[in-house]
Amino acid sequence: MVGKILSTVGGVYEVYLEDKSVLRLTPRGILKHKKIKLLVGDNVIINPTDKTIDDIVERKNELVRPRIANIDLGVIVMSLENPSFSSYLVDKFLTLLNLSNIKPLLVLTKRDLLTDEEKIKHIYKQYELLGVEVMTYSSKTLEGLDAIKDRIKGLTIAFMGQTGVGKSSLINLIDAEYDREIGEYSVALGRGKHQTKEVILLPYNGGFIGDTPGFSSLELDIFKEELAQYFPFAHEHYEECRYGNCLHQNEPGCKVTELMNEGKFDRENYENYLHMLGELIFRKDRYGK
Repeated sequence: MVGKILSTVGGVYEVYLEDKSVLRLTPRGILKHKKIKLLVGDNVIINPTDKTIDDIVERKNELVRPRIANIDLGVIVMSLENPSFSSYLVDKFLTLLNLSNIKPLLVLTKRDLLTDEEKIKHIYKQYELLGVEVMTYSSKTLEGLDAIKDRIKGLTIAFMGQTGVGKSSLINLIDAEYDREIGEYSVALGRGKHQTKEVILLPYNGGFIGDTPGFSSLELDIFKEELAQYFPFAHEHYEECRYGNCLHQNEPGCKVTELMNEGKFDRENYENYLHMLGELIFRKDRYGK
């Protein structure tokens, strides 16, 4: 029998079955022997009689942060105000999703708080140039809610973003039965107050919604070489550069800088890339090769 891991607490896993029942199971010792770390979202082979997880079905993908597996769509939730929109953080998320080969969706919350229509149009254009789908939403007016519901129907998705941007509010409006605890944005601190403490999957309309912990900052645990390959504007053009180790700075024959100079993507994203590049090290600096 096969089920899907919804959550885990203290080594006990809640597993969702095809008949919509949920069992609390523990993994067999062979999984620990094989050094297999089970994740929320894993499809697992279970023994309901012994109440054990016997094996894991091969994953199609997995995210490092948040730790979750087998995702169809990574939904980056960013507020337009309180906290203010950050293309820098969005670009970090997009890089992580590209690393895991997960399609992104950018959802902009608190639409009612931003009256600058030109700014919203700019964000749409900025990310549509990168091939990223963008949707807006307001928890007060409910503008955009039905469109989001239709978009995620039948998919396994993961909501990700800062604390206080409205992830849990959106989940509660999608289905009031979830009753996720809502984080509050602190103006004094300039960041959200953490509420969701764990990664959890919630069954929804033929698929699953992943609620994940928010955070104040997001660090990329990758190398310069990986950023140059998986950053949003580079992901589809990396192999078109003249040199295989191109970092998209001043190298001759760089397809990425050529496209930027032609206006094929926003310079702000390129500035974000250079900033991130400066924060990372080369692979050889860690491993000596």
